[in-house]
Amino acid sequence: MKQIVIYKSSTGFTKQYAEWIASELGCKAVDIKAATNLNMADCDCVIYGGWIMGNTIVGLDKIKKANPKKLVVYAVGSSPDGEEVRKAIKTQNHLEQTPFYYMEGGFHFEKLNFFIRLMLKQMKKSVAKKENKTEQDLYMEKVLGTTFDNSDIKYIAPLVQYVKGVSA
Repeated sequence: MKQIVIYKSSTGFTKQYAEWIASELGCKAVDIKAATNLNMADCDCVIYGGWIMGNTIVGLDKIKKANPKKLVVYAVGSSPDGEEVRKAIKTQNHLEQTPFYYMEGGFHFEKLNFFIRLMLKQMKKSVAKKENKTEQDLYMEKVLGTTFDNSDIKYIAPLVQYVKGVSA
């Protein structure tokens, strides 16, 4: 079974996961910019990873348009993993029938472009003003505008196990 890992990374977390996954599966990890010249029809399984912005998996729309034979998706975000987080992302990205995995990343705040840094600072102010804060709100208020790394190779295990099972 021919597999490929395609990713879109802004600050490096999604790329790191792509490299870990590709290493475990014995295939290539390719940035989405370089993937435009690939014929995805030649691949039995495309594993796509993108970072999260407002529950949207950045770049996923381009991969879906290529209509790969088998698509497996992972998303990297700064929020702690949880059923609520995964459900919101799956719904937002119409992944009800697609194998989906969430992996914790983090923030390299200093690597983000000016517009995103400004937007995150505004979000932090907005969350700080809320009265009845959820657990997610409290977490966002604490971490937005900071640099941290919660990535861990252990998060790839379920995805790798699934892909190996499909290819067996």
